[in-house]
Amino acid sequence: MNNTSSNITWPSTNQNEAQHDAMQFERLTWNPTEDIKRDANRVISTINAATNAVHLPPIQGDFRLGYLYGNMKTHKEGNPLCPIISQTPAPNYALAKCLNQILTPYVLSRYSLNSSMEFLEEIRDYPGTGIIASLDVESLFINIPIDKTINIIMDRVYRDPLTAPFNIPKASLRTLLDICTKRAPFSTHRGQMFRPKDGVAMGSPLGVLFANFYMGAIEERVFTQSQHPRKYAHYIDDVFVQVDTEDEVEALRR
Repeated sequence: MNNTSSNITWPSTNQNEAQHDAMQFERLTWNPTEDIKRDANRVISTINAATNAVHLPPIQGDFRLGYLYGNMKTHKEGNPLCPIISQTPAPNYALAKCLNQILTPYVLSRYSLNSSMEFLEEIRDYPGTGIIASLDVESLFINIPIDKTINIIMDRVYRDPLTAPFNIPKASLRTLLDICTKRAPFSTHRGQMFRPKDGVAMGSPLGVLFANFYMGAIEERVFTQSQHPRKYAHYIDDVFVQVDTEDEVEALRR
């Protein structure tokens, strides 16, 4: 499995970085909050009229842009900042949380853990020989391809014969996922406005969901083409393996 590497440059006022910023973010000249609210409510009304099995609450009230801030990574050399986009004040925040709850049961959970402690519990009864290793998928969230991951979700929800029937119309679900990811505007501390072109920022209610769907799809593909480790599991972007040789760890890392 390839480690994902970051090529993202977060929104900056440095003119030399502007070209790189445009690769991942779109600079906004207007506040699209009301547009997002209107478009989301239109789709929500369509869904609520089409089925009694799912009811999505309409978006009501006043909202603001999300905002960019950073948390210091005290466990890493140089104490770099982890950029986070809080979407709490945005109109699509509650909708994203609702979609996360609806879609979580459809995540491929064969290798997914709820915490790193689960891996220790799982290997407790395994033979003590071999190597236990931890691999980190670098900058997973901001490198998740949104359109590709939405396609993965759609395949899983609507086309997998092992999953329960889904009551939200396909086109409506796709539109809502798009609204909650690519139409997630935020402001910087300087008041500049952006929205992401790709990747899911830390702070999105759909971040872990998209990460698990994407990781699950990669794992299913990789382990149909290569040897499976003695033990393998992941918790979001942390991968835990038990193998017999260092070569196996290196093969997974690549």
